[in-house]
Amino acid sequence: MTRKLVGLSLLAAVAAVSTAQAQNLGERVEVGVFGQFTKIDDKIRMDNVLGIGGRAGISVYKWLGAEADIQIGKTKATRNPFEDITYRPFHGYGTLTLPMTPSKKASLILGAGYVNSVYAGRSTANEYEDGFSALAGLKFCGNSKWGMRLDGIIDRNPSPNEQELTGTSMNFGGRVGVSYALRGACATVTPFDWALKIDPSSATVNRGQNRQFALSAADAQQKPIELRKVQNLTCSSSDANVATVDNTGKVTAVRNGTAEITCKGIVKKLERTARATVTVPPPNWTLTVSPRNGTAMVGNTVPFTARAVDADNVDLGAVTWSSSNNGIATVSNGTVTCVAAGTVTITASKTAYGSTKSETTSVTCNAPPPPPAARVALDQTLFDFDRAMVLKAGNDTLKVVLEAMKRIPTLRISIEGHTDWYGSEAYNSKLAKSRAEAVTKQLLKLAGKDADSIKDRIVTSSFGEQCVVTRDGDTEQEPPPADRSKISAANRKAQSPNRRVEIWQLLDGKGAPTGCRSADERNQRVSFGDLK
Repeated sequence: MTRKLVGLSLLAAVAAVSTAQAQNLGERVEVGVFGQFTKIDDKIRMDNVLGIGGRAGISVYKWLGAEADIQIGKTKATRNPFEDITYRPFHGYGTLTLPMTPSKKASLILGAGYVNSVYAGRSTANEYEDGFSALAGLKFCGNSKWGMRLDGIIDRNPSPNEQELTGTSMNFGGRVGVSYALRGACATVTPFDWALKIDPSSATVNRGQNRQFALSAADAQQKPIELRKVQNLTCSSSDANVATVDNTGKVTAVRNGTAEITCKGIVKKLERTARATVTVPPPNWTLTVSPRNGTAMVGNTVPFTARAVDADNVDLGAVTWSSSNNGIATVSNGTVTCVAAGTVTITASKTAYGSTKSETTSVTCNAPPPPPAARVALDQTLFDFDRAMVLKAGNDTLKVVLEAMKRIPTLRISIEGHTDWYGSEAYNSKLAKSRAEAVTKQLLKLAGKDADSIKDRIVTSSFGEQCVVTRDGDTEQEPPPADRSKISAANRKAQSPNRRVEIWQLLDGKGAPTGCRSADERNQRVSFGDLK
């Protein structure tokens, strides 16, 4: 042939066996050496060969295996130029081993596979031949490792070099050699083995209770072995705090958790182990929180307590607290602190015995009442009847307001104009607006260079005769009489508190009022000079 084919080997034989049957692959690995006489086909035109070689084999599945060998020998061509040739064939076989005796000390070996013959030194163009090979042999095992092999081999070469490509040749070989098992045994004897079993493989045992696990033993053929024949049979627990066990497999549950039970023993010097898992479930436990709800003003605290106990009334320790909205209330070790108005859910959580429980309570945080607003009224001492001009006597009052605005950069004020109820409503509305604007103008004038820093913090509004604080001086009549043209001196004096401009501190970002101030607002007023 014109190509060198050397790739087929032991793996080729192994691949011929189903992958599903490969669970015994490599249980026995064997090597050996041999001497071989090869009868060369006359068509190849060279002398017969006496050579030596080496062999390696491996088990694949039960009695199926694979092996490969290579040998080397010297020969001579029988035609001119009668060159010296080195004969070096390589074989790869899939093998079948059939025991011939009950002891399996003697076995028949049959094989088939591939041969690559190398004729190094030939003068022909191709030194290599590929062919098919068959093997039949006997193996005799002397002990567990050593053995002897007697084999006969047939190599069929489809196209020998000395013939036309359509020709064939047959080489016959006989070999004798020894073998040694690197892994496993020489003979395919199933060694003794046994297994220890614990049943069930897992179980749940309540704390304080016992459970008897069943121990049994059997050999590799599932033949039972009496436990009295198992030497040094002992059982142990991976965590005696969870569960204990005696040497008969009796388990006692101690506390919540999981433990592995291990039993081991010896038969014919082979120690085997069996394991089972014991789970001790946690006891029942409860979590309580008190009180069920609470209320506090912003800035104040509400104490809560929580307790987790198990069925034996054992305290399970501290719990974890959390608030549904830390912007309203925070909680630390059960103490809730209100930081803003609103309602939150406070949760106490506890993880014990592998489970988590939570209990909730609600807390309502109430905002404190708003502080009284600062207020000053510029009445008859600052305005004449039916006039909008600020009199000189009112400047001291305005200076107090101005100093407060300089001292407190966030202070905002509302300047609100009012009149008595004499004159038409339209006239009074215009007069009240003029009075509010006059006060605003006077305040900015007094501020001088600071006017720009305060003007955006002033809002102005007017109410005309809507918000009188004193009724008619003569009649105590309300609403006013239809004829408002005649005003007595008594009426003029009695109505003077209605002819006013009020200056109010604006709280919480509020704007100018849309209606009259309430009596409560007026009664709770403070001085601008007292603001900080």
